[in-house]
Amino acid sequence: MNLASVLTGTTGSSGDRPAVRMGDAVMTYQELDEASARVAGLLWDRGFEPGHPVGVMLPNTPEFAVVYYGVLRAGGAVVPMNPLLKAREVAHYLVDSGARLLFVWHGFAEEGSAGARQADAEAVVVDPASFGDLLASHEPLWEVAERGQDDTAVILYTSGTTGRPKGAELTHANLATNTDVVRTDLFRLTPEDIDFGGLPLFHSFGQTCSLNAAVASGACLSLLPRFDPGRALELLAGRRVTVVAAVPTTYATLLGRSDRAAHDLSALRLCISGGAAMPVEVLRGFEEAFGCVLLEGYGLSETSPVASFNHPDRERKPGSIGTPIRGVDMRVVDEHGREAPKARWERSPSAATT
Repeated sequence: MNLASVLTGTTGSSGDRPAVRMGDAVMTYQELDEASARVAGLLWDRGFEPGHPVGVMLPNTPEFAVVYYGVLRAGGAVVPMNPLLKAREVAHYLVDSGARLLFVWHGFAEEGSAGARQADAEAVVVDPASFGDLLASHEPLWEVAERGQDDTAVILYTSGTTGRPKGAELTHANLATNTDVVRTDLFRLTPEDIDFGGLPLFHSFGQTCSLNAAVASGACLSLLPRFDPGRALELLAGRRVTVVAAVPTTYATLLGRSDRAAHDLSALRLCISGGAAMPVEVLRGFEEAFGCVLLEGYGLSETSPVASFNHPDRERKPGSIGTPIRGVDMRVVDEHGREAPKARWERSPSAATT
């Protein structure tokens, strides 16, 4: 299996449909598929072999999707990086993961390239003005590399709150299964949906719940490179966005905007919150103000990321993380590792561990 099949499968049935949009620029599934195949060709022309990790230091732009699926298509492992990382941090990610190549956005090329030099790696600067010509100079590698279910697809670095960031290895099966649960059980996405692409794609929340879920469904991902509440409201209204995945502060910020009523968000049908606890007053206030359902869930990098959720077809408990998703078992333990009584578990769902 290969996670890149979420793209190739959709391209086979919906090639002419819009895949990603940023501003007025639209990339169809066929165009995304071909561009990713040319990234795979570029990698092979540079001596790439399956299993090699590749650094990706790009913001929320169509180029992120192109490179992401291109690396996977070639059989590599994506090492996503926050574009704001400094050179020494970039070097650590590259050395620790073993990546010898880094795709870096032109606006962050100074730090990215410096980090690559420190790690004795090569940097490919991604500039929309020239990246298309670079890809056109390489023949597309249409074949999708065969990978095992347990082969690493993404190496996602943790925040490093207890030391230097450590890479969590997410397999093709991890990410593909989580994507399938998100798009079918939780979001119930269709090709008619327009997804909000405001979550950072260098994080598993954005990759699974925005990029991969949308692509696997044939939906369109409308990208916002950097969150700004005014621009977000304009995008949600102007593109008739139907599904939003975001963190609680995003919803609180949009709810607090004095001009929110000036934007028609009637197309919204579902909003998803994760990454932190959602204040119940924000949840209820947002649903009342914008007329859509807001569901909260819980996850972590190591679970690709969704682990539990307030399911759309079940009883919802505001202020809770819901119940385990398909394929996940949970239990609550005390400080000694003993399973807590069920009554206590039900009162304290935020203590769940996997």
